[in-house]
Amino acid sequence: MRSRCMTCMILLIGVGGLGACDSDPSTPHGMRMEERLTPAALRAMTGVSQIPRPADKSAFLAAVKRHTPASVREHGTTRFVLLDVTVGPSGEVEKVTAVPSPPGPIHEAVVLRRDAAGHQVEEPLMGGESDVQLGPAAEAALREVKFTPAMRDGVAVPFTVRMGIHFTP
Repeated sequence: MRSRCMTCMILLIGVGGLGACDSDPSTPHGMRMEERLTPAALRAMTGVSQIPRPADKSAFLAAVKRHTPASVREHGTTRFVLLDVTVGPSGEVEKVTAVPSPPGPIHEAVVLRRDAAGHQVEEPLMGGESDVQLGPAAEAALREVKFTPAMRDGVAVPFTVRMGIHFTP
């Protein structure tokens, strides 16, 4: 169970830096654990100093919007898919596999940031039940996006990262 939480936080460092993980077995029920992953901690956990992330966030969001399935638009509900994505040294997506949500308590990762007024805002990175039928649409969107590659000792290397995509109507 602990490894799922760490996976969420690994995703988090690539996007923003500070994360939260509910339902950690070492955290009393209902409490929240926040942890910052330093480059040294990331390296110790993954062997790399930087994990893949979209090089252009707006291009990533536009690709997801373009590939939102008609069924999502027709039903008017947001749907979520969890994916294992392998990004090559060039930043190109090499492999995408839709995966079901892990069993047991839900762990959700969030990015904590400040808005223009200086207020702290939480943005969820993952959450919900993974709908693996959305895998092909997510793969099509991801293959349009360039990523920054994972880095190990200053060299770009292939790396598989677990990420979630929310398709909204």
